Amino acid sequence: MDKHNMLSLQDTQRVYLELMKEFDKICKDNSLRYDLCGGTLLGAVRHGGFIPWDNDIDVAMPRPDFEKLMKLDMKNKIDLPPERELISLINGKFLRQFGRYIRKDVAKEAGMKDGTDCRFLGIDIFIVDGMPASDTAMKTQSFRVKQMRRFLHTSLERKGTSRKGRAAAFVKDLYRPLLKAVGSRRLAVRLDKICKKYPFGSSEYVGCVNGMYGIKERWKKEDMLPQADYKFEDCVFRSYANYKIYLGNLYGDFMKLPPEDKRVPHGSEHYWVNDAKNVEEES
Repeated sequence: MDKHNMLSLQDTQRVYLELMKEFDKICKDNSLRYDLCGGTLLGAVRHGGFIPWDNDIDVAMPRPDFEKLMKLDMKNKIDLPPERELISLINGKFLRQFGRYIRKDVAKEAGMKDGTDCRFLGIDIFIVDGMPASDTAMKTQSFRVKQMRRFLHTSLERKGTSRKGRAAAFVKDLYRPLLKAVGSRRLAVRLDKICKKYPFGSSEYVGCVNGMYGIKERWKKEDMLPQADYKFEDCVFRSYANYKIYLGNLYGDFMKLPPEDKRVPHGSEHYWVNDAKNVEEES
């Protein structure tokens, strides 16, 4: 990695915005629904664009729309710009339970990930599935998702790595070989199966089952369905009209700024690349 090619926070936001404009057009051209979600919708509501210290964009799609998007792409019915790609478990190019719209001229630092994980900058596309009405069933599903997601992430990480330090890395290394033997693909398929247990079309409650907030992701489908336009920097994108319900569930008092020491970018740094193959071959 060439440090001279590193992107500043402002450059990273600009690249993400370009990518989001493209994704918005793809969805409009193909009558597909998407919604800004998580911190991206929070930024639109509270800041009229990016949260000033944020360095990514997230969207959500109901599973029927997401699957249609991937099938159209696999049939070459979507004309993507150069260096762009849609990746997911459906086309076998991304071993996660969500999708990603990437540009292959911008990569991110590997961090703990091994050579099988995606190393390119991209918009995460989270899948909205049905959720159970029962709190007990919801908590059970959330627990199973959390455990399977942990196994999947561990299978995609390099030996000797853990966000919780050396002791945790040592423990992970005891069972990491078993997870790698099972295979990240099998783990991702199993996680996806858990997430889509309750069909979107017939469920009263919906949400990103694989989302980091667990039961807080759940809300009534009748509240989720209405959409509105939101100013995002110099653009207008779509998201939930009932943003107060959604953001309130996730963040509580969402208009309140976090403490200054928490206003920092999360995730990896990004850098320009001349040859995507070199990044793909790194381990």
